[in-house]
Amino acid sequence: MILNLMNSKIQILKTVTFKRPDGTTRQKTVLFKTLWADVTRATLKEYREVTGIAEEKENVIFLVNYMDSRDITEKMFVLFNGEKYNIKDIQRDYERFDCNRIIGRRNTK
Repeated sequence: MILNLMNSKIQILKTVTFKRPDGTTRQKTVLFKTLWADVTRATLKEYREVTGIAEEKENVIFLVNYMDSRDITEKMFVLFNGEKYNIKDIQRDYERFDCNRIIGRRNTK
């Protein structure tokens, strides 16, 4: 992994459920972690391998440091350049423990 390519700052967000004093619950999206990443576009071949289907939504690949991303799950979101991306797949590097590959799809909501 070439560390100087990790020149984009991304934020990992997660949804947390809060319980109010009156007993009702409320969900809120909060900042979980800020990371440096190498951001690239997913090719159509890579997208088909991951999802098995072809859609016209924008997919982005975030390469992040393995140690920083061990606790990230697919239930979280990535905020990059003001756009929110749903995490569709996390490919962990268990061989070299170098970097993880997070595949995100732009959230249209």
